[in-house]
Amino acid sequence: MFVITLGEVMKHEEMKVILNEGMPHYKNPFEKGRLIISFTVKFPQDNWLPPAKLKELERLLPPRQELIIPDHAEECLLTKFDPEAAHQQRHRGGEAYDSDEEGGPMHGQRVQCATH
Repeated sequence: MFVITLGEVMKHEEMKVILNEGMPHYKNPFEKGRLIISFTVKFPQDNWLPPAKLKELERLLPPRQELIIPDHAEECLLTKFDPEAAHQQRHRGGEAYDSDEEGGPMHGQRVQCATH
């Protein structure tokens, strides 16, 4: 479970990330990757309200219910996610599970074909 700040507005196709809550890493199931969340938001086009009208609407509606977080819930930090920056970082430094060899990729014994 993650908490969005009260009043925070999600934009259509906005991406957020929760670190260490994604898929388990290869050969290290106790370490998790990033959980990337893409929001699909549909706002009404014809009924958009200016801030003054929104405050009036909030006054007319029943009060918001208090958010109750269950005891077994874990708190996570939801941060902005930039797919382009993540892509560049992955190609610069690689991921933790790019290679299952200790020395990383291309550090093992080299093999050549025999020629006659």
